[in-house]
Amino acid sequence: GDTALVGALKSNGGQGSAYVFIRSNNTWGQQAKLTASDGAAGDNFGCSVALSGDTALVGATNDGIGANMFQGSAYVFARNGTIWAQQAKLTASDGVGGDAFGYSVALSGNTALVGVYRDDVGANTYQGSAYVFTRSGATWTQQQQLVASDGAAVDSFGYSVAISGDTALVGATGSNVGA
Repeated sequence: GDTALVGALKSNGGQGSAYVFIRSNNTWGQQAKLTASDGAAGDNFGCSVALSGDTALVGATNDGIGANMFQGSAYVFARNGTIWAQQAKLTASDGVGGDAFGYSVALSGNTALVGVYRDDVGANTYQGSAYVFTRSGATWTQQQQLVASDGAAVDSFGYSVAISGDTALVGATGSNVGA
């Protein structure tokens, strides 16, 4: 439509930010600068961005969660008129340090998809996964963790993600195909 979202992960000492631009009469102008309410240097907020209507999703792949360095998170912002406000901070229920949750993000209506390409699945280091979150009102809830049925170590499943309606697509950049 007439809204663009641009990530700037290295701004503010690596804390990061994201910029919202709107188009009016073929001219683009900045509407807002989004930052995490609890942002810190090195979080890389803005490493990935997604936009659906009046909702923005911004990944912060290096965000520390509690004692878990580089676990990662994703932030949801909602627009009301011309004002953007943080609505939620999404994290994996089973996240650990080094996961890089939020490396990739996608948004379709009330459904968010967040890639975690460095997630260890069972004994498979960096097999990767993706998490589905759904919104009801202003509340976001983790619905499911997606993993590849034939996943292997270093597949990096979740390196890229896309979603449209009820269909999710997850890339696995390290997956071997055949020999």
